Amino acid sequence: MKVAAITGAYGGLGAALSKALAKKGYKLVLGGRDGAALEKFAAEVRGLTDVAAVTMDVRSKSDCERLVDAAVEKFGRLDLLINNAGVWDLASFEETSEAQLREMFETNFFGPFFCSQAAVRLMKKQGSGHMLNIGSTAAVDYKTALIAYGTSKAALIALTNFLRGELKGTGIRVSVFSPGGIKTGVFRRHPEMLKSDYMEPSFVAGKIIEHIENPTDDWHVILKRPVA
Repeated sequence: MKVAAITGAYGGLGAALSKALAKKGYKLVLGGRDGAALEKFAAEVRGLTDVAAVTMDVRSKSDCERLVDAAVEKFGRLDLLINNAGVWDLASFEETSEAQLREMFETNFFGPFFCSQAAVRLMKKQGSGHMLNIGSTAAVDYKTALIAYGTSKAALIALTNFLRGELKGTGIRVSVFSPGGIKTGVFRRHPEMLKSDYMEPSFVAGKIIEHIENPTDDWHVILKRPVA
């Protein structure tokens, strides 16, 4: 039995990943902020595998701990943590507000930090596990209007690299997968940013599953939009 916990599980890439992992035989612990949306999605996935649903906010350290606790309580272990929850907004450096900056760093960086901190203790006891962060090509493409989002994801990539060094020899794998544009609901804020050649969530999820199943893969995978 393999158990995976996923944050931001009920929408976009999170939903595609949850379904793909369920089809691979994983038991799932699904985390998300909107309890009603989470329960609706969990009911869908229960047709594929056993599921625990945890209404949570990754900005809360105690909520991140509850996610890992739910894996132990229901399944007795956690093999894979996917730090998928994320937010973004548009603003130049001078126009970025304190509220925007805090929202993006607290969700995109603090959230994975807290969830990984909770998971690592359990994975060390197990002697195995994989913590996978969802990064973004915005961390390396340097688009001005995405400066807060891009730097939050760059910090996440740095965290991944430091953590994999610290956990060397423990049996715990740490990696980050940075996709380009994906067609998801996050573009409700800025529909003008959605491009026709952006990738489908199911396509990206498939590539992430390949990365998960290949333990010799690079610790940082960048997936740019396919060229037609």
